[in-house]
Amino acid sequence: MVSQVFLSYSRNDLGAAALVRAELERSGLSVFKDDARIREGDLWLERLQQAVDASSAFVVLVGRDGVRRWIGAETQVALSRYFGPHDDALRLPIFPILLGETKPETLPAFLRLFQATNWDGAASFPERLVEQIRLRQIAVDTSTTFEGCPFVGLAAYRMDQAQLFFGRQKETLDALACFFDVRPGSPSVRWLEINGNSGSGKSSLMQAGLLPLIEKGWLWRPSGRFDTWTRIGPMMPGQHPVEMLAESLSRSFDAKMSETVKALQDGDDALRYWLRERKADKTAFLLAIDQFEELFTFADEDQRRQFDGLFAAALEDADCPLFVLSTVRSDFLDRFAQDLPRLVAVRNRLARPWTLGPMGADGLREVIDGPARLAGLDASEVKEAMVAEARDEPGALPLVENALDYLWQQREGNRLSGRLFTEQGGLAGILSRSADDLLADLEPRQRNRALELLFRTVLIDPEGRRHTRRRIPLTEAIAIAGGGKRGRDLVDRLAGQRRLNSGGRHGPLRLITVSEDVGDGATAPRQDRWVNLIHETLIRSKGPGADGKPQPYWPTLWAYIETNKERAARRERLQLMAREWKDRTGLPRLFGLTGWSSLFGFRGLAAPGSLEQRYLRWSRARALVEIVLLAAIAGVIGESVYWARVEHDLPYQALEARWAQILGKELPLPAFGREIPAGSFSMGSKSGVSNEQREHPVTLARPFFIANTEVSFAQYDLFCGATGREKPSESGWGRDHRPVINVHWADAQAYAAWLGAMTGRACRLPSEAEWEYAARAGTRMQYALPAPNGSDDIKGRANCMGCGSEWSGKQTAPVGSFSANAWGLHDMHGNVFEWVEDCWHDSYEGAPGDGSAWREANGGDCGFHVLRSGSWDYGRVGARSAFRFRSYLSNRSSNIGFRVVCSSPSTSTDP
Repeated sequence: MVSQVFLSYSRNDLGAAALVRAELERSGLSVFKDDARIREGDLWLERLQQAVDASSAFVVLVGRDGVRRWIGAETQVALSRYFGPHDDALRLPIFPILLGETKPETLPAFLRLFQATNWDGAASFPERLVEQIRLRQIAVDTSTTFEGCPFVGLAAYRMDQAQLFFGRQKETLDALACFFDVRPGSPSVRWLEINGNSGSGKSSLMQAGLLPLIEKGWLWRPSGRFDTWTRIGPMMPGQHPVEMLAESLSRSFDAKMSETVKALQDGDDALRYWLRERKADKTAFLLAIDQFEELFTFADEDQRRQFDGLFAAALEDADCPLFVLSTVRSDFLDRFAQDLPRLVAVRNRLARPWTLGPMGADGLREVIDGPARLAGLDASEVKEAMVAEARDEPGALPLVENALDYLWQQREGNRLSGRLFTEQGGLAGILSRSADDLLADLEPRQRNRALELLFRTVLIDPEGRRHTRRRIPLTEAIAIAGGGKRGRDLVDRLAGQRRLNSGGRHGPLRLITVSEDVGDGATAPRQDRWVNLIHETLIRSKGPGADGKPQPYWPTLWAYIETNKERAARRERLQLMAREWKDRTGLPRLFGLTGWSSLFGFRGLAAPGSLEQRYLRWSRARALVEIVLLAAIAGVIGESVYWARVEHDLPYQALEARWAQILGKELPLPAFGREIPAGSFSMGSKSGVSNEQREHPVTLARPFFIANTEVSFAQYDLFCGATGREKPSESGWGRDHRPVINVHWADAQAYAAWLGAMTGRACRLPSEAEWEYAARAGTRMQYALPAPNGSDDIKGRANCMGCGSEWSGKQTAPVGSFSANAWGLHDMHGNVFEWVEDCWHDSYEGAPGDGSAWREANGGDCGFHVLRSGSWDYGRVGARSAFRFRSYLSNRSSNIGFRVVCSSPSTSTDP
């Protein structure tokens, strides 16, 4: 029997409330009518709880104001007393009364469970209802109000399916109450975080439980600060959480997405300032974020960091009325501290974590009975069998819903078949068989593509313990499915769209979902639509069996994942490398491309049009360039080896200097100035010693190039390093720019041959005639370095004994220390004797007149060769243009060096 009736009503319905109270009291019932006894304050909710607890029936008048604010708060407490106890006798009976023209559809889904009574608020109160209240006869609405399948299958419940959402009413009310804890000292809650295991129904609780009630005005703040709530979302973070946030804000506030995206890029304070500009009196914002774990599994690192700063700043701002409702998988809670350092601090102070536990047996019965009752179905044959199987399953709800959906497709009249449920292997068997039937209805090639598409929507845990879903763009999904119309058809099939006249065996099982577009199309590019796995149950296992092996709900996809697990790891690595590459510029972007070996490993892992495909295209282009370069280098190396070993018989050391020269490095090589012109001159001397006679005419028919200076140590040392030849001694005077000494005639010949190979010019020692022709430089003086006023004297103008230079009689002078002759040639008089090509002859009798080298003809002695120029330790007589001397071929001396003659730079023929 009723001890007290709690009467809930709106202040606009005072007249009707007074009539109800009078009628109930006339029947002997005690009525608690909240007129003045409960007022807003710190203990308001506690006193309201006490009043409802003291009542044994709850009557709610629903008029034009609906079930909002205070009436909503009272109804929440009453519903908690109804859904809380497991014993029906302890449940608080609730009696909705619809006033005037109020329709049942205006009631929150939870109140629609009860049979409502229509009353105009003025006529006599129904006696039948008074008797039901007195006897506590709960009037559950048994009318058939839903056409079609009342079960949602593997998908989460949507907001428009709230009337089908059963089994979690108590949890919904308890979660909602977290936002308005008014106990003394309780912190302000700005963020309600619903966490739970995969498959526990977090998304359904948010979308079909909490959000519809909030839309009806059931989210209230006892302080009275907020009466109206603007809902933002629900959104999922995705790969680009900041852009997804911008899209949700744009829809909720009718803003241009391009402008919203730009606004959110303006630092961590951007979100709070953006919302501040749009707040109104007694209005707050509620952002709903589903699958918060995508921030850890799927989001771009930079955007995750930006998201962290934006939300932390907004939630910490007391003047920014932002509240957050989110769902997250429990096994990702440890990632907050690691990946969201700012938000984790806010979460500790302003958030209320709320765990959604496994659904109990009574809740599962409601999940089955409630929708069945709305649709006029008989589920008695399967209800207890399903409850027995699902009771210990952490992800029971999607399994039960999928089985109910399947049995509805195969229903016998209005009855769900227990025989069929058993034959199909129960909850897990129906999931597996339904999915396998869908695949079996495809051609073999389509079947493989379908499995690959499903595989791509899974973020693989290498240890196999927590695979998670990952969204992929619709364009990528279509490409994986075969591309074009064929690919789109396969995506539609997997999304539950039956082919017309297909005759397929499967019902409309959905394995994937296709999301809505992102972007407004006009002011911001419309982003790709997203494809997601319908539920993680498809990739979960019940745990190890007796043999210690996993027991997957869908073995086919599980086996495909296990077989391709290594490929999944490569895919994740490719995605990471592509994202890092995208953010680089300049040379780091080029160096961020992958190498050849990885290109083979990444084959087939990038979808057409994706960032990964673009990354691999650039990587392949770089690899092709590298191949061309390597081929070119190999060609250069081959040519160089041939040049060194075959053409010139040089050791491999010679290649280093040649490659340096090819690459444009400046090497110490002899310099050649102006071309020595062709011409005639009188060679020898009338008054000199006998070996300078007879004076005879010589005509050089062709011009030639002779080095500006004697070969220096720097130039000769390069030759020694390239050929492995031992470097000659510098006699303690220094190397570098001093003329090389201590070289015999064969050394000079070897150097000339190497220089020719290096430069591509024909090089050799000069003939004696060429040397004297160049030394005279068109003059007939003893020394072609005339002093001022035309005197023929070289004092102070050359290095020889008695020449008066700082080096005379002491050591060699650096090449080029003295002025050049008229043809730009240095040190043609003194410094060091210079080897020439000619063999020794005691006189010029029979000498050639064409300037060629004179060898053994006419009594020549090639055991000796001619030296010209004079030297630092020889008198001025030896520095004359006509002076000639001889030396053994093998003679190495501190006063003997050489210079070279080379062909024109444009030809390699003999000069």
